[in-house]
Amino acid sequence: MMTTDHTHNSPASTSLSPGARARPRTAGTPTPRITTAQRRALLAGAKDPLGLLPKSVNLRTLVSLADAGYVGLDQSRDILRGQEATRDQLDVWGGALTEAGWQRARAEGAGRFRIVVVGCGKAKQDRRVTAGAMYVGTFHGSCRETAKALLQDGGRQYILSAAHGLLDLTTEIDPYDITVGDPGSVSADFVQAQVWERGIESAEVTVLAGSKYVALARQSWPGLEAPLAGAGGIGEMKQRLSQIRLAARAEAGQER
Repeated sequence: MMTTDHTHNSPASTSLSPGARARPRTAGTPTPRITTAQRRALLAGAKDPLGLLPKSVNLRTLVSLADAGYVGLDQSRDILRGQEATRDQLDVWGGALTEAGWQRARAEGAGRFRIVVVGCGKAKQDRRVTAGAMYVGTFHGSCRETAKALLQDGGRQYILSAAHGLLDLTTEIDPYDITVGDPGSVSADFVQAQVWERGIESAEVTVLAGSKYVALARQSWPGLEAPLAGAGGIGEMKQRLSQIRLAARAEAGQER
């Protein structure tokens, strides 16, 4: 059964995680300085939907960030919920951003976690494969390439399937013949439950798909971007996708 427990270190949290040793700060208290390693760790954590810090972050940095109230234990895991982020626990489980950690990461230049959702396609493989390999149509392929360009600085790509809802690219599925709006296709409520389960309800979302898929996703992300909206057909959509790719790659090149 799908759960919708929202207790985790996501950007949508309204209080500090019980897994962190938070230090309350009063108004007017100067923001503490952080080292280059600490800043790098915070920005890396902000690229994960649950704020999980990479395993490459060393224990000394984790402990110092936990002492500052910026890092706790991953509250999406039942076994860790409510536990204190001690040195030993961090050594075993790693760390995740608290609400204060998300705020500091944004103050250091991190944006909201970015997601690009690509609609599924009619042309499919004839056997069970991963979602990332299932759809073989040229329009779907163009959307996937554009998603990759948009996520050069981090984030995650999902496929929105009429049969399965949100799919990670590595999830294995069987071929199907159904589209959004058909009897038996997934509902907006079903997709919204998946979004809450993944803890990505506060992400910055772009949907590269037709209008039915955009409408399906919009209940979960009312502020989503839909750059293909209003296009006159597949040809115009492909032109827009090409322009988006070129702009994203040019911007990435300028920043490097």
